[in-house]
Amino acid sequence: MCTIGVVFEPGAIHTFKQCDLIPTTSFNEPAVRMGTNGVQSYIALTRGSGQGRIWAGVNSSGVAFVAADAYTTSANYYVTDAQTDALFEAYERSIAACTTASDAADHLSAFYTSMGGAGAFPAPDIAMFTGFADTAQSVPVSIFLEYMPGPNAHEPVRRIVRTDGHFASTNAFRIQPEAIAYAANHSTYLRLQRAETILQQDPTRNGILTVLGDQYYGPTELSICRETAWPGEEFRTQATALFSVPAGGAPALDYQINGNPRTNPLKPFKT
Repeated sequence: MCTIGVVFEPGAIHTFKQCDLIPTTSFNEPAVRMGTNGVQSYIALTRGSGQGRIWAGVNSSGVAFVAADAYTTSANYYVTDAQTDALFEAYERSIAACTTASDAADHLSAFYTSMGGAGAFPAPDIAMFTGFADTAQSVPVSIFLEYMPGPNAHEPVRRIVRTDGHFASTNAFRIQPEAIAYAANHSTYLRLQRAETILQQDPTRNGILTVLGDQYYGPTELSICRETAWPGEEFRTQATALFSVPAGGAPALDYQINGNPRTNPLKPFKT
């Protein structure tokens, strides 16, 4: 469960993800991987053994990816390990082979609804791509996706598109009609309110750093920087990524893994 978002500053786009989980999870050091289809390379942040499952990343064309699980009123969705692997492969493919945020969002949207001909993905999901809408990098953009599998009387993939200011999300749907009620999981709304309040007051990269370390509700799972006295039972922050992409320049990453930003400060990734 995560807090994700973006801030547009003059000349740069800053994208962040705070990764919160209940089980103790092994996060891997960022790795540079070769891209295709016009993408020279990308930085993959993964967790788990082998190649790992990507949880955030950015490519040489300035396209950044972050995602979050979705809390909905419909509680039970059955997803096989193979389908979960396919979703993470689609995440990675979106930055490995797409040179604009628009193309990356279209790629993941197509996966949600068809899985390459295997049928619609069977569980809800939230993802966001930031970067540029064009290869000339003249139109900065963030594209926030919410996916809800059918049958539903609405579009399965809905979007919020921003080209300036800031945007933040936690794990409750913003635009799909099956958002979970506040009482059912109030921590996701508390974290969202704090992130929006901070970024409204300081819509800068420094504001993001304040968000990532925020413990307004104390060192508990209610805060954005989540800690718990009951590991394995409550959510806690275990990894963080902050991508900064200047127009025409190389993307930069600051990150921390296997900790939280208050006790394990972010550090720059050096290739």
